[in-house]
Amino acid sequence: MKFMVSFNTDPLVAPLTPQEISALKQRRGRGDFGPMTPLWRLVGAVVVVVFMVVAITFAITLKIWQALASMTPYGHPLQFLSLLPALLLVLIFFLGLKAYLRRRHSWLLLARFADSNGMRFGIRSAEPRYPGLLFNEGRSRASTLHLFSPTGVLADVGGYEYVTGSGRNRTTHRWCFAAFRLPHPVPHLLLDAKANNTWMLTNLPKAFASSQRISLGEPFDSHYQLYAPEGYGRDAFQLLPPNVMEALLNAPAVYDIEMVDDWLFCYTQPPQDLTDPATWRLLETIANGVLGSLDPVVNRYTDSRLPGQETAPAAYGPGTPAPVAPLGRRLRSGPSLGLVLLIIGVIGSAAFFLFIQLTYLLAR
Repeated sequence: MKFMVSFNTDPLVAPLTPQEISALKQRRGRGDFGPMTPLWRLVGAVVVVVFMVVAITFAITLKIWQALASMTPYGHPLQFLSLLPALLLVLIFFLGLKAYLRRRHSWLLLARFADSNGMRFGIRSAEPRYPGLLFNEGRSRASTLHLFSPTGVLADVGGYEYVTGSGRNRTTHRWCFAAFRLPHPVPHLLLDAKANNTWMLTNLPKAFASSQRISLGEPFDSHYQLYAPEGYGRDAFQLLPPNVMEALLNAPAVYDIEMVDDWLFCYTQPPQDLTDPATWRLLETIANGVLGSLDPVVNRYTDSRLPGQETAPAAYGPGTPAPVAPLGRRLRSGPSLGLVLLIIGVIGSAAFFLFIQLTYLLAR
């Protein structure tokens, strides 16, 4: 099947008219783009902001008066430095206001873009239900500023975040993702893009057992580390023939790619600007090149480990019970390289300390 996915990016670059802004705000008020923040939170935020502005203005006025009054033989001109905390608070307020206006402008553009491309837009959607490795991490999981469609090869694209830890160790992890539909389920495959890694450490939140690593040869191995369930190496070769590998290499290697069930996910960490037409050109390349090459391969794939799968099945649709044996449906987790290096570092440090102690005792 040859895909011809194309996005109209004109709504991302054309100026927003006052009529469009008003109409989009009304739709947001109706909840078209997701649930609104409760009114009491908005009122509380406004009260806090007004209080801060009044307090800062009063503090600045008072400090200026004190500074002017100090311009006597008994005063000190450096008293003006007492204005710095108040000026810093004013700067923080305006930076926050700028960020809010930028975010508002982004969702207005994306909402208009979604309308022009037959998609739907969500400002924040809690607990997206996808089988990808990112979507089971942490808590308070949510898609942010994302566009989705009930039909077509591209199902969902946008931001994603989740929270781990608590108190001082609380961390919000932010990602960008794209979810593509496959014609039917396949074994769990992960292509870890090496361009995204640091010091040989994967940027993904989960590591997988090294026994599941598969080599497809150069130049592919220089760009991706492939993982497949144990015993599914031949299946990986079947699902990633030369034309699919070529399509992957032709697309910029900024995404980690996961195939699981009847989905293909692309992951990257911010920044990824969906208001930039270049981002949508890249998604077109992935849809038309990678998915276009992969689609007939997936349609021909069979898992011979299942009874009755010796011949190619009829066309499957998304959501069809997986024609994949249980062992092939999920990769097996393993210790991350970072944890291994940490253990080696601790053992090495302890051995070095013991060596120093023994050397000192023998020298006495």
